[in-house]
Amino acid sequence: MGASFDAPWMGGGLRLTRAVVRALEEDARARYTKDEEACGYLVGPADDALLCDEIAPLPNLAARLHQIDPETFFRSARTFFAFEEKKLDQAVRSGRAAGRPVKVIYHSHLDAGAYFSATDAAVMSGGDPPAREGQPGRLGPGPQWPVAFLVTSVRAGANGPVVDEHKLFVWMDKRFVEAPFVIVEG
Repeated sequence: MGASFDAPWMGGGLRLTRAVVRALEEDARARYTKDEEACGYLVGPADDALLCDEIAPLPNLAARLHQIDPETFFRSARTFFAFEEKKLDQAVRSGRAAGRPVKVIYHSHLDAGAYFSATDAAVMSGGDPPAREGQPGRLGPGPQWPVAFLVTSVRAGANGPVVDEHKLFVWMDKRFVEAPFVIVEG
């Protein structure tokens, strides 16, 4: 955790294709109807470091973790996401080798804004998440993977779930800060 990475996309300024954003929004809306946060990652060509043109959704394991150990995993999949880290490790390694690195981890918030929560920050920096609801978490040394983080807000709408906003976050100066990104055709 907290390793130093030389990955330009970790500084923000990413370009996400409209097709990737549409697919991400479809994933977020579909999982909203299942009462769970969406999660996954975005990849793109190594020779265009700031472009993300492919999405890979991951199963949200939070409901299973909550069911197995509700004291430790006190949040449900509605307010927490967890994924199989070995699968992401493999995707990071194979993507780098294939010239299509993983550049972004994404997740959604249900009926809440697109912000990087204290729990998100603690978990994604290798720190300690809050032990109980409302308690503070502790940041760790930094992200385990060379990625930026995209949060999508999904809310109830008159005709089904509606995506409110997207925000990108990067690890900078030992904390997560909002960073710019744009949506491009493609």
